[in-house]
Amino acid sequence: MSDGKAVCIDYGKKRIGVATGSLEMKMAFAKEVFENKGLEKAARQVSEIVSEYGSDVVVLGYPMNMEEGNVNFMMREVEKFEKALRNVLPKEVEIVLFDERLSSFEAQDVFKDLREKGIVHRGTADDAYAAQVTLQRYFDRM
Repeated sequence: MSDGKAVCIDYGKKRIGVATGSLEMKMAFAKEVFENKGLEKAARQVSEIVSEYGSDVVVLGYPMNMEEGNVNFMMREVEKFEKALRNVLPKEVEIVLFDERLSSFEAQDVFKDLREKGIVHRGTADDAYAAQVTLQRYFDRM
């Protein structure tokens, strides 16, 4: 494990949330959300973010079931995305699949009041914050 930087990805079929953080300080920050326009394009976009940010690690949110051992549709989709990322990221960048259970629900709770007031719309912040929650959990487990 290095003292460098990490990028976390909350992969979705429509949108992808991105968070960044410092492995040394163990602090995560929501960065952005972008539209998912297919595996290869999304992987290249993440690769550009990783390069721009100078990340040593990509934490990829893994949507595990509440019941251990059961594989769901999104787990398979994230696994496909992981393979696409491995094809475009430099070999020295580590990819970590990390349990993201309930991170989206936590993000939705945080932004519920802002959405009701019309300040934030679904997707503009939730997905990036879900990535931030996942990355912070990863740091907390280190």
